Amino acid sequence: MRASLVAIGANAFLLGIKATATGLSDSLTIYSETLNSLADVVSAVVIVLCVRWAWKRADESHPFGHQRAEPVAGLVVAIFTGILGFEVCRTAVVDLWAGELPQRIGPYPIVALCVTAGFKTWLAAYFQRRGKALNSPAFRAVAVDCRNDVFVSLQGLVAVVVAEARLPMLDRVAAILVGGYILYSGYRIGMENLDYLMGRSPDRELLERIRTAAESVDGVQGVDDIKGHYVGTFIHVELTAQVDGTLSTAESHDVCEATRTAVEAIDTVDRAFVHISPAQPVASCSSSSCC
Repeated sequence: MRASLVAIGANAFLLGIKATATGLSDSLTIYSETLNSLADVVSAVVIVLCVRWAWKRADESHPFGHQRAEPVAGLVVAIFTGILGFEVCRTAVVDLWAGELPQRIGPYPIVALCVTAGFKTWLAAYFQRRGKALNSPAFRAVAVDCRNDVFVSLQGLVAVVVAEARLPMLDRVAAILVGGYILYSGYRIGMENLDYLMGRSPDRELLERIRTAAESVDGVQGVDDIKGHYVGTFIHVELTAQVDGTLSTAESHDVCEATRTAVEAIDTVDRAFVHISPAQPVASCSSSSCC
């Protein structure tokens, strides 16, 4: 929540600076940057609401928790970002076609873009740390967006300076580039969060960590059929653990519980479903249980 509130405050501050610059100039570049900051503010507010929802305890209507709320937030942000990016590109193309070029730019947009570049550099580092610590795709997406915003702001800064000096058309061209970046950001964020909602499998490295954790349990002779999928930003895992076929049902169950505990100790794993299979089945005893 603290990280989410930092995102809202920082982006609201930048939105105010850019909106003021937009009112004082005809620069479409600074206008597109203002819409970019508006998208950032909306994103931060949506993330606050959905992160609070995602971390609610499981209840009767949602027995596996509410973790899917966070990628839903990311998807909403992606749609809104895409709409803004399209509007920026459309306005810039219409102005170029009609020959409408900026008549006044002035120094304030230059100052606003310099402040944005510096502030976004700090925000990118901050959200990269928080996203890694919290395993939050929403915050990792914010970190990437902030890092890209630094380059976009620098590009816009160059365009505004040149447009103010000698080439006004460059302001509209830069606006198209910024709009294209906003569109791409929406696409990238949307695809990442769709993967979470569609139950994408975790990467091979994590599956190997799960296998190692399960095989380290006393009584487990091997692990087969490891499958996992994302439920929101966390993972549910299914696996088969092989045990000595002469174990009693109670002993097999104890191994099953120990295996489940070991796998769920991995920070990104929310639930583990373990099936016990006898490694050396005998005719007089079939020891198999699930937990």
